[in-house]
Amino acid sequence: MNHRGGSSGNSKAGHSLYALLGRRSARDGDEGAFLEMLGRSQRSIFQICLYFTDRQPDSIRDLYQEIVCTLWEAWPRFRGESSSDTWVHRIALNVAVSEIRSHARQPRFVPLEDWMYDTVAEEVDKAPPDYFRIMGGLDPDERALIYLRLNRHSVRDIAETFSITEAAVKQRLYRIRKKIDSLKQQEYDEE
Repeated sequence: MNHRGGSSGNSKAGHSLYALLGRRSARDGDEGAFLEMLGRSQRSIFQICLYFTDRQPDSIRDLYQEIVCTLWEAWPRFRGESSSDTWVHRIALNVAVSEIRSHARQPRFVPLEDWMYDTVAEEVDKAPPDYFRIMGGLDPDERALIYLRLNRHSVRDIAETFSITEAAVKQRLYRIRKKIDSLKQQEYDEE
């Protein structure tokens, strides 16, 4: 992904959110608005990182960094045609799915706050047995749909996030439920 400008290669080393903000804030003057939006969306972004990684702190940090940098680069193009929540989910899920597909995990740094580590423990503790194993059996796009639905997003919002019809969302959710049932049955049969 070459969304940080500059080189045409895939080098991500040396880029931090603070470097990006410092480089662009004088030109764009919208750092405050971005940081306010990021503050409102931070927990959702972190949950996406939890769903789309192996839940190791380095993996979570790397994906979080990638999502935030992508959001910052896209921020000047946010026109408010959808809610900022929908916009953030669309970008964050696209980045997460793309990262899984590319397996291009190179170290990047955005410091995680202490509450984020507590959230990992909370999310893992409240998840049903084998939840993450079953979610790991789903394709990245399927995980993204389930993530949004489990977080009480409407079919309409999900359709907007994925740029598909509401009927397509319902059909995909139905197929995912069948796949989850099959994964659960496999688990039962193995016992």
